[in-house]
Amino acid sequence: MNRSFYFLATALLGFVLIYIAPLSPNYTVYDIFGGLVFWSSIGLFLAYSVLQKVFRFFKTNLNKVSITIFVSYISVHYLVYSIALERLLTAFYGQLFFVSSPFISFSVTTFYPSSLYTALMNLFFNPDLVAGLPPDYYVELSFYAMFMGLIISTLVTVTITRVINMARTLGGLRTILLAPIIGVIGGGSCCVSIPIILATAVPAANFLVLTAPGEEALFLTYILLPPITALALGIHFRSIIPKPPKEFRLTIKNKS
Repeated sequence: MNRSFYFLATALLGFVLIYIAPLSPNYTVYDIFGGLVFWSSIGLFLAYSVLQKVFRFFKTNLNKVSITIFVSYISVHYLVYSIALERLLTAFYGQLFFVSSPFISFSVTTFYPSSLYTALMNLFFNPDLVAGLPPDYYVELSFYAMFMGLIISTLVTVTITRVINMARTLGGLRTILLAPIIGVIGGGSCCVSIPIILATAVPAANFLVLTAPGEEALFLTYILLPPITALALGIHFRSIIPKPPKEFRLTIKNKS
């Protein structure tokens, strides 16, 4: 058995804890611990499998430029998805917070009864880290949003860093490398622009905000857009330096 099996098994354990949370008087403990186990296990699974080269490149190219790119993007990403999560939870339960003084806390929104749907809602929306400043400014992020933010920000950073490294090497061909940069910026900005449009512009249109499709659009965007964006960025990162066809590869034969 390899490491991937253990990571997935641990993730399954975390999901089971989330599933049985509504059955326990310690709902919050089960939900927080289960979410932490699940998302950290999925992160380790990805880091040692499909995203191994991505994280290795990120680690070996860690410098002021890459850190600036990472911090800049993840800050915007978290702000946008904080707004999206607040809109969704407010749509479900009404106003959740009234900020009278600065605070930071873990918040768990209870979902009942125990079912697969409830477990998925807990998985994507609970627990959420909440930080508030008066009068009514606060950041609200679920484990899911934090996890996907780290993945997407890493992919954006390594792709731009790889293009910058290639530009330094190629010199006069730098203009050709504008296309990959525009591609990754477009992909990353898409992930943060669509939720903010739905979270702010859609509620401004009364005929949409008062109907289910408006909330469903934000819900589907919040859940589906990050992994789709991560997949596209991962493919983009790999395609910057594609492997040559087999017939053009050099092979070294051992001397007998």
